[in-house]
Amino acid sequence: MHESDTVLIDNGRIRVQRGFLDLLRHHGLDNFNAVMLFSHGLLIRAVPGRSTQRIELPVPGAPLLIAYLKRYEPEYLSLQRWLLRLLHCPGYDDEAAREWQMLHALRAHGFNTPTPIAVGQSKGFGIVTRSFVMTADIDGGQAADVFWRTHNRSCRRALIAALASLTRQFHTAGFIHKDYYLPHVFVVERDGNLNPFLIDLQRVMGPAQFRHRWIIKDIGALAFSAERAGISHTDMLRFYQKYSRVSRLKADDKKLIRIIWKRVARIRRHTPRYGESPILSPPSAGGQTS
Repeated sequence: MHESDTVLIDNGRIRVQRGFLDLLRHHGLDNFNAVMLFSHGLLIRAVPGRSTQRIELPVPGAPLLIAYLKRYEPEYLSLQRWLLRLLHCPGYDDEAAREWQMLHALRAHGFNTPTPIAVGQSKGFGIVTRSFVMTADIDGGQAADVFWRTHNRSCRRALIAALASLTRQFHTAGFIHKDYYLPHVFVVERDGNLNPFLIDLQRVMGPAQFRHRWIIKDIGALAFSAERAGISHTDMLRFYQKYSRVSRLKADDKKLIRIIWKRVARIRRHTPRYGESPILSPPSAGGQTS
């Protein structure tokens, strides 16, 4: 599935993957305002100006499509964010459009992501003020922290190896997640193998070359959420060895590990923006949460 295989509808306000166009039309979701007002679903998460909803889109004679609809409203834009977006400052563009772009970019680089369905934008005062991105559910997917808490030791070892391989490939390909917590990695078991998927890509950067501190931030976030999920320091050391492809730690490795744990300590002291913690999934989590 390529971004080139998309069509524009509703006077260019919505871009949809061609294979989902009839489905959206069937449910009246080929209009931007209709999508933004759609309420027939389960609210997964909501903070001022941003929400994620799990929706079901049945069609007679066809398999049920479960999708996740992430919407952004003007309340999400603080005055500072509004001004920085108006000035086209890097990192302050529309997050729905950025996630759509990264869904396709990562898939082009061989990474598993949710299937992109549609993205939409509405502008006001010279900037995007309302937007959405819709993706398909990851069939059989389970958040990595939930997987850890519900599987045996052998499966947990396999998860550590899969996370290390994914993280190494992700960084080597020139990407930084910026929200690299365990709930943002979903795991699908297929034929005895673990297939990791990356979700919540609205802040992903790349492909590019980044300073090492960005990699430290990603691994620090992963280590913090691993600690919260009950993954031991010993298991995280195994992760580091597989990620770095070292069997014995040298002085530089030990120094880097100390830096990572200092990063973890900083995250522990951080107060969540909306008084909630996004780094642990509920046991029944089955899709995107933020």
